Amino acid sequence: MQEKMDIYIANVPFDDSNKSKIRPALVVSVDNKYVYVFKITSKYKNKSKNIKKVYYPIMDWYKAGLKKQSFVDTHITYGITKEIIFQHNPIGKLSKNDTVNLFEFISKNKLNK
Repeated sequence: MQEKMDIYIANVPFDDSNKSKIRPALVVSVDNKYVYVFKITSKYKNKSKNIKKVYYPIMDWYKAGLKKQSFVDTHITYGITKEIIFQHNPIGKLSKNDTVNLFEFISKNKLNK
């Protein structure tokens, strides 16, 4: 059964174009037709200060099934149809510690806007 905080490999669109990229995606919500995800990236170093503000660093990235230090991009949630994202099993799941810290990170960022 699919659950929130599961990590899948999905074809996630870029923010500013019609292109997309196969990448890890964190499930944050599921409805009848769509799965809503945050994209996960390992690219951080060369990002702008504003972009870095919305990137949550996954502390237990190895336990989550990721191959290297990664970040949850909390800027936008993407709706992907269930049929597409659930074609494969999840590669991992965000740890309880990271889940709590991610929600605190998002809440803090909303207050600072």
